[in-house]
Amino acid sequence: MGLISNDNFENNIMADVTDGWLPEQYYRSKTAKYDDSIILPMLELCWGLYDDTRHHKLINRDKLSDENLKVIARCVLFLTSEKEYEWPFFDTKSPLISFSLIEHIQNLLSFGKLYRDKRAESERLYLEFQKLGDYDFWPFLRKEDYEDQLKITPFLNG
Repeated sequence: MGLISNDNFENNIMADVTDGWLPEQYYRSKTAKYDDSIILPMLELCWGLYDDTRHHKLINRDKLSDENLKVIARCVLFLTSEKEYEWPFFDTKSPLISFSLIEHIQNLLSFGKLYRDKRAESERLYLEFQKLGDYDFWPFLRKEDYEDQLKITPFLNG
């Protein structure tokens, strides 16, 4: 950790993965609809791990938590496997992003109630999404797949 900056990371992603799209905008890309199904969830995960409003590295106050490091380690393990990504797509973006102009006005007139309702529905759907597999082992769908891959690629044991 801390070897490259967030800006270097984004530049590398844009050059090697997203055909010039920033991670948070890749869903708009035509290729995103046809790509390997792990790319969009992986980009959304990565984008949430750093601050894209300032130049920094993941050290000191920007250091990743142990839990985030475990998720990243599972992602690396998954990406070294031959497994297909089996989770259905779940849109993790804020409901505000998809609001139409009318919905923004309705939200304003309802003092944010529309947003709160949409956010509560999104959280309910996310809990349902997590029940579709062994979510503690995401991006693997099943704990057994994770454990089988650890036997093949043992760098994460312990």
